[in-house]
Amino acid sequence: MNWDLEKDLTLIRREFPILERCVYLISNSLGAVPREAQKSLEHFYEMWAEEGVSAWEKEWLELSRKVGNQVASLIGAGEDEVTMMPHATACHWVALSTKFSAKTKKKNKIIMTDHDFPSSIYAISKISEFMGWKLETVKSKGRPGIEVGEILKRIDEKTLFVITSHVYFKSSYIQDIRQIAFSARRVGALTLIDGYHAPGIIPVDVKELDVDFYIGGCLKWLCGGPGNAFLYVKPELSKELKPRLTGWFAHENPFLFIQKMEYTQGSYRFMSGTPPIPCLYAAQPGLEIIRKIGISNIRKKSLSLTESIIKKAKQRKFQIFTPEEDSLRAGAVSMGLSHALAVEQALDQRGVKVDFRKGEAEEPDVIRVGPHFYNTKEEIEILFREIDAIFSSGEFKKFPQDFKKAT
Repeated sequence: MNWDLEKDLTLIRREFPILERCVYLISNSLGAVPREAQKSLEHFYEMWAEEGVSAWEKEWLELSRKVGNQVASLIGAGEDEVTMMPHATACHWVALSTKFSAKTKKKNKIIMTDHDFPSSIYAISKISEFMGWKLETVKSKGRPGIEVGEILKRIDEKTLFVITSHVYFKSSYIQDIRQIAFSARRVGALTLIDGYHAPGIIPVDVKELDVDFYIGGCLKWLCGGPGNAFLYVKPELSKELKPRLTGWFAHENPFLFIQKMEYTQGSYRFMSGTPPIPCLYAAQPGLEIIRKIGISNIRKKSLSLTESIIKKAKQRKFQIFTPEEDSLRAGAVSMGLSHALAVEQALDQRGVKVDFRKGEAEEPDVIRVGPHFYNTKEEIEILFREIDAIFSSGEFKKFPQDFKKAT
């Protein structure tokens, strides 16, 4: 049975227990847990308790492939083309490790932007340093996004990887990945795209984008919780690539325990050690709910909710650090306002969940608001009513203004 976001909203909201206790507008950070996730985790326990080691043969060995295929159906990938991994940083490690033999001066440039997620920047900068690759960072100069042309002009014959985000985490700016992939392909460079803030809130088709590697996760808009990142590898590439960061699950015969590495085919080729089985069970209900509602329907509602947030923020003279154009805006809105950190803490005490991000260089400190398909316009009204009350009462003065003290 598919769900209609207008007719079935009350029913849908009942599937997410936290909505009964607070105004949850932070799905850009952590999606609300579906009620069915508890049953999935109980099933994991029952399998372990009743079957013991036999659970591997009965369900656990193929569970990564099963969940990967659920993800694949939502991002335009084919069967056995998506590898489940514990976190996005591991996905970056594995993808980059396929080129650890590339120590030549001909192709040694890595292109990133300063809007990419810090964990990715940390990992890639250290790997580049170790490998002798030259990391070139495109600067945003305080803007919510980076014009695609500024990235394209950096791509040349020396480029090994172009690594950037489909949606920038702080501003929710949608990057033109298709153009980037086209330009990279012309010079023999590979594209490694961080899509963590895209699947589940905007339509994603990895075949249409024509990327080489696409990373995502179930943590946020897919309502699947932590431990459920994923890596898509273009099938034309995956047959030949040999990741240097690997493990026994990537072996053709993992239980033979022979010393020589023989890579398997398909999604398991990019796995490493034992997968986080409980996390995989937890991910399935959210993926099924997203499938029932449909990404196009989610996108339509998301645009309506974020447009409402922008309108109300502008009425209050808040700075908008998110594109106002529908085609450039993903699922969250970043609002720059005075005392942003203190306001976020006050909202939390009032039962309204949003998050704070500190500005870098010319960027403002912002509150990020990430409504999802289960939210209502009434909840947007509550958010701004509470912000008004926090400012008018001076309540924000009770909270730490310094991020280190607040955490």
